Amino acid sequence: MGDGLLVLWDIDQTLIVTSGVATEAYAEAVHATIGQDWRGDMSYNGLTERAMAARILRQHDVEPDPEVLARLLANVERALLDRTEATRTRGRALDGAHAALAAIAGGGLAGPAGNGTRQSVLTGNVRSVAEMKLRAFDLHTWVDFGIGAYGDDEFERNALIPHAWRRAEARYGQRYSPARTVILGDTARDVEAALAHDAAIVAVASGTTPAESLREAGAQVVLDDLADTTAVLVAIQDAVKIATRG
Repeated sequence: MGDGLLVLWDIDQTLIVTSGVATEAYAEAVHATIGQDWRGDMSYNGLTERAMAARILRQHDVEPDPEVLARLLANVERALLDRTEATRTRGRALDGAHAALAAIAGGGLAGPAGNGTRQSVLTGNVRSVAEMKLRAFDLHTWVDFGIGAYGDDEFERNALIPHAWRRAEARYGQRYSPARTVILGDTARDVEAALAHDAAIVAVASGTTPAESLREAGAQVVLDDLADTTAVLVAIQDAVKIATRG
């Protein structure tokens, strides 16, 4: 194992916001899949796309058997990608997102953590949508999508981290220990996913989950936002120290 870190970012409400585009895409996909008008609820933070799609089907009184779930997911992916321009014009990168990604990519983490550190995403989005969202706001430059973990990898977010480890080792021949894997996300599910694998966690209260709720979920390092780049780098290092102590 090397000295570097594997830094894995959540996307929605951690790096960007999209201002209702996802709900519109789901409404279109639901109608295309089961012929019903939208009466769902998207307010379930941190779910993978597969888990969200299953929940939405049940909200429309349809059981998510594998065939209908696959059709809905395909329609959701298409509807979201069709809204690339809407994502760009109605959404935005959150304050500090560009600077934080650039600082980490530029070796801003002091000491051994800066050597061999790589960045990707750990997200509920399927990969094509994850790439679209970060490209829409020019955040993709600093992210290696080939070593990320996505909502089409697993149903539960807690199961995603091993996919990133496997891909990083296959791509670079480098194994990252749990304590040198850092998750940054805005929901309790991000915190739970990190803790399930003994990874480091920096929770960011930039979404709808308050800082206190993130702490109650188990995050010892919590930021209000990413606006202070130095604070983000310090938080990552603090989270690694906590994870290393176990």
